[in-house]
Amino acid sequence: MSAGGLCLDPKWFLVKTKALNETRVHKRLTGAGYEVLFPKISRKSKRHRGLIEVRPLFPTYLFVRFDGDELKTIKYTHGVARVICFGLEPHEVDEEIIAAVRARMNEEGIVKLEPKKVTLSPGQRVKIGEGPFAGLDAIFVEEMPDRERVVLLLDAVSSYKLTIEKDSLERKVTTISRFRVHFCRKIPGVTM
Repeated sequence: MSAGGLCLDPKWFLVKTKALNETRVHKRLTGAGYEVLFPKISRKSKRHRGLIEVRPLFPTYLFVRFDGDELKTIKYTHGVARVICFGLEPHEVDEEIIAAVRARMNEEGIVKLEPKKVTLSPGQRVKIGEGPFAGLDAIFVEEMPDRERVVLLLDAVSSYKLTIEKDSLERKVTTISRFRVHFCRKIPGVTM
């Protein structure tokens, strides 16, 4: 802080931390009297079934409000990699962005994300976006009762049904031909 502990003109800046140091840097900077915005998300663990894990919304990034004269103090805080700059000056984060993030945060700093609303119809072409089948084209067959998984028919192997997480899909713009839909309906065990 400058001039007897008062901030002259504090602004929000983006601070990049070293890997897995967000919490430590957050504690150090808030303990030193800086205003720090550390948004987190909670989601189902992919490693451990039934567990909810809390992770940073922006891994390795924090929003910190400080006066430009305090750049060195922030920059040399243990766990900080750098303050995001364009040229020689740190890049200021607009107050509207901070307000938008804060509006979605609860008192624990958890941001409520809107779930992706993926609406698919049987026979629609999709691209698998993550996991071991990432990049493969497939045809949507049906949604599972839990509404988080879907059954797909792989394009490469037309008789292979695959069940994956719904969030792993990317919608394709192309439409499927009637012949292909008709062909898919004739595969034993596949209902559309």
